[in-house]
Amino acid sequence: MDATAWQAFSVTDLILAAAAVMGMSVAACVLFGISVSYPVAGSSVATGFGAVAVVLIVIRMIDPPGAGDPSVEIGAWIGLVSAIAITIGGYMGMQPLKAPKAASAR
Repeated sequence: MDATAWQAFSVTDLILAAAAVMGMSVAACVLFGISVSYPVAGSSVATGFGAVAVVLIVIRMIDPPGAGDPSVEIGAWIGLVSAIAITIGGYMGMQPLKAPKAASAR
């Protein structure tokens, strides 16, 4: 069965798209300095969507849709790595900034 993710999934593709959009929106806000408070709130939402996306991708890699060839294509691995990166990046974006250490006097 040759089907794209948009054709094979009912809800999973929407979660994956939401995770990607949230990750990109946080990056855009930080890059362009659009908002001060959004990056932390957006990071928490991106972390949630990313974590759910990781679980859904792993489930689909174990049990692929369709009864045909059960091989996992390269796109699934790229999606998994991307979802893990969104989750880790979102988690890191929620962490408080550390003040730079003062230079020690000699």
